[in-house]
Amino acid sequence: MISPYLTDVQQKQWQKEGFLIIKNVLSPTEIETLLMAVDSVIETYVQQTPSLQGTRFGKGAYTIIRAIEQTDALDVLTDHPRIFGTILSLMGPYLQIMGTQIYVRHPDREALMRFHTDAGPSLQRIHPHRDSLPLQFKIQFFLTELSEPDQGNFMCVPGSHQEPFPENRFEKGRYPEGAMQVLAEAGDAVIFPWALWHGVGPNRTERIRKSVTFRYGQMWCRPYDYDRLPADVLARMTPRRRRLFGDMGEDHHPTDYYKPADQLEVICKDEWNLTLTETGRVHVL
Repeated sequence: MISPYLTDVQQKQWQKEGFLIIKNVLSPTEIETLLMAVDSVIETYVQQTPSLQGTRFGKGAYTIIRAIEQTDALDVLTDHPRIFGTILSLMGPYLQIMGTQIYVRHPDREALMRFHTDAGPSLQRIHPHRDSLPLQFKIQFFLTELSEPDQGNFMCVPGSHQEPFPENRFEKGRYPEGAMQVLAEAGDAVIFPWALWHGVGPNRTERIRKSVTFRYGQMWCRPYDYDRLPADVLARMTPRRRRLFGDMGEDHHPTDYYKPADQLEVICKDEWNLTLTETGRVHVL
């Protein structure tokens, strides 16, 4: 595969360490727009959730699922031009968005989440092969600063994506050997597969950490937090975004999720044009 989106250094880091930090994905204007929309979603969610009520943004550490259904401001993250090429380079074009979440992490001097792997016991026993396409990965877009430790940072164990997760797991606040806090600025994004051991460190600041996560997977995988997006949500999207959320049209057959005839045209056409005009190279997937 010839790709202008993923450097050799990034490819080696992905294979060895199991995660990538992509800098400056979001501009300051995009961050401001997303934060306004996310804050509105959070306020509504807190009002509807008695256990979180008490302040404007609630309390504790919690996750809002099916976030794409709450605001159209998140649509731009679906195939953002500063990261979508990297997504295609890592996963290939036969992909689907499995879920969308807003993460809210309030100040707390203790760890906010224990270490874990994603997507349950079945995927926990499946480990990436060095040259295989990932089954699933998540992209977390940071909307607030995490440039120093103990700000509610994403934590992980580099290289753990190729190791069995311990049977006894880890209690909240107990860190595996080699665990690290990932430092990132607002607008950065981290990509990591389901098998990477990860958690959330303490937030010893006075600020609430806010981020948005998109989970991508091979398109024959089942979605994670929805069965089918509502018609009004799909209606506002481009053909590529609808396809990324699993919309195959009214006359689709189940096998279309394995080998859709028009997938390259729907998903990659714009990327091919970008490659030819800006780099002069042919992007072969």
